[in-house]
Amino acid sequence: MVSLSDLLAVPALLFFHLTWLCHSLRRPLLLVSALCILSNPAAAVRKCRLFGLTFLYLAFSKDKKFKVPKEKDPASFFPSEMGGDGSKATGATYREKTVILIRHGESTWNDTFNPGDRNKLLFILFYIPNMLKALANEVYFFVSGKDSESWFFDAALSSKGVGQAEDLRRHLKKEKMRLGSLGNPAEERAVKSLLAVGEESKPSSIVVSSNLRRAISTAAIGLADRFAVTSEDAGDDDILLLPCLQEISFNPDALSILPPKGVAHPTWCDRDIPGFAPGKFSQLVDTKLHLGNKAVDSNGLVRLNQFAEDVFDDSKLPFETIIATGHSLFFRSFFQVFLPRGTEHISKKKKLVNGGTVSVTVREATLGDGRKEYMVDPRSITVIYGGFGKKKKG
Repeated sequence: MVSLSDLLAVPALLFFHLTWLCHSLRRPLLLVSALCILSNPAAAVRKCRLFGLTFLYLAFSKDKKFKVPKEKDPASFFPSEMGGDGSKATGATYREKTVILIRHGESTWNDTFNPGDRNKLLFILFYIPNMLKALANEVYFFVSGKDSESWFFDAALSSKGVGQAEDLRRHLKKEKMRLGSLGNPAEERAVKSLLAVGEESKPSSIVVSSNLRRAISTAAIGLADRFAVTSEDAGDDDILLLPCLQEISFNPDALSILPPKGVAHPTWCDRDIPGFAPGKFSQLVDTKLHLGNKAVDSNGLVRLNQFAEDVFDDSKLPFETIIATGHSLFFRSFFQVFLPRGTEHISKKKKLVNGGTVSVTVREATLGDGRKEYMVDPRSITVIYGGFGKKKKG
């Protein structure tokens, strides 16, 4: 019978043998690495800049240093019939749009550093081997000149994350077959919008994404059936990168590896999406609004407000439904900031699960002095797939 002490010895034994192997091969490895780097110095320089950017954000980023403005309640700007607790202000005008939020699948960063729903003991036991695997991948990307790939920086989807995006795709396909019998009008509308049902030639919705690779990949994989039917007839139905959706964090996995307005190269999981022709992924991703990474001295609240403004900016998003793929902390903060202060809802405390999808109505009030205020109607929150915390649907 294998004892606990034997199990605990496994990581140390693996670490010893790997260290011995690296020590034995260090000279030929260093020589090969040097030759690879010298063969593509531009890629090596760019990777070094990314490493420098990582330390800059870790040391000086203020992205998470903000507080939800308690003194300003979104509900006070909207009458009760719109989900608020105020009254119609003189000269005020109101608009509303549907926003469907999709959280990305698990990333390689999560796979290395977060146990998630895995067995905690096994995660601890294999932490060192998993870290060595991650470091080996990072070194390989560096010496091979793959400057658009990284395990840690702008982390891509892990194999588990790909499965979560594919689960969303399967769920939507199943729900499409049940349209007319879902029993919830908001859910019916959301499924139709997500798959552009009946709107293949001119969708009334648009897909936007964070500028981070795991969110882009989740949109491409999870909504692949939409793009398979719309792309030919609707040439402009694509994934528009919206920089304000970038995750609220100072970690390197929350920094975009994509150059400003650059071509979004497919990661390992984007090269063979069922229903996609070769080369389709890069054509699908619209980077015209991507101007680079978030500012070091800015914070998440600035981008949350920008996202609300962008939703109603018809020069950017002239659609009634906005489908946004993004991140857990951003979405939780979104609910904390724009739900009425007196509303108790799980979305304020728990993260949307990986692949989780929820539909909400966002309202805009343009006051008499020209100021604009925003609110999520608490009555409109509808889980389409997954859910918050451990509450899951689908």
